[in-house]
Amino acid sequence: MKKILTLLLLATTTVAFAQPKKLELNLQKDSTYYLTTNGKLDIDQTIQGAHQLIKTTIKGRMSHKVTSIKDTLYNIEVAYKSIGMEMEIQGKTLSFDSEAADSSNIFSRVMKSIVNKPFDLVLSKRGEIVTIKNTQNLFKNIFDGLPPIPEEKKTQLLAQLQQSFGDKAIRGNFQESFIVFPKTPIALKGSWTSRTFLETGAISAKTNTRYVLNNITDDGYEISGDAIVVPGAPAEFKNGNGYFMRMSNVSGTTKTIVKIDKQTGWILESQVVKAIKGTMQVKQTLAGPIAMTMPMTVNAILHTNHD
Repeated sequence: MKKILTLLLLATTTVAFAQPKKLELNLQKDSTYYLTTNGKLDIDQTIQGAHQLIKTTIKGRMSHKVTSIKDTLYNIEVAYKSIGMEMEIQGKTLSFDSEAADSSNIFSRVMKSIVNKPFDLVLSKRGEIVTIKNTQNLFKNIFDGLPPIPEEKKTQLLAQLQQSFGDKAIRGNFQESFIVFPKTPIALKGSWTSRTFLETGAISAKTNTRYVLNNITDDGYEISGDAIVVPGAPAEFKNGNGYFMRMSNVSGTTKTIVKIDKQTGWILESQVVKAIKGTMQVKQTLAGPIAMTMPMTVNAILHTNHD
């Protein structure tokens, strides 16, 4: 009898796990969800025959408050709670941290001014970024209280910030954090594909991802994704350090391992590994000819978790 009961229990469990699951976000109005990201980014390039490696570590924490729900869409108020970065290039280190106690670091003070300034995001139940609005709020009064800065430097710094925190950049970065769930229920070991677009800084690319539901635990769904990165529409030249640059011929791969909460669909933890290469084109003036081209590779590992 015990063996029969055990076999019956195993059979019931197997059937339950084999049933297709509806994977989607199930967020609650007025609830706030957090994500903390830590990552390493290496940019390898050759400029006029000289090899250059830029090593960057980044960290950040963001809040996502659901302000309203309409049909299959969530209106979310998003705010950076902390931002930090350290960049090592040619033996020199540049760092900033919105939580730094050193008030003499202008970059840290600028980042601190961005923290707790909300902007709006519309997110579908499938995890698709529909719209991003009011990111201009991030840049209001960012130079208040700082030592005098030449207007030219202010303009340059603001342009660089908008490249990293503008609508297109935030859309691309956010979409990488959220899995685009399948339109129909998916069974254990089942797969589906999705296409997303990346437009950040001077890069434009399309990503085709194949996801697999690998495991179902008591508290979550474990999913992996393998993506191919291909060029998107030609990227615009962006101002950086007095030059205008864009990356063309973009290609590469992205591998994702993520665990999402069974109840909410929110990310519990994830790891994204990127390997991207392309050609950087440089102009001295926006209207001028391309003055220089150079190969570039980007390798990154990003860890995200809910806290």
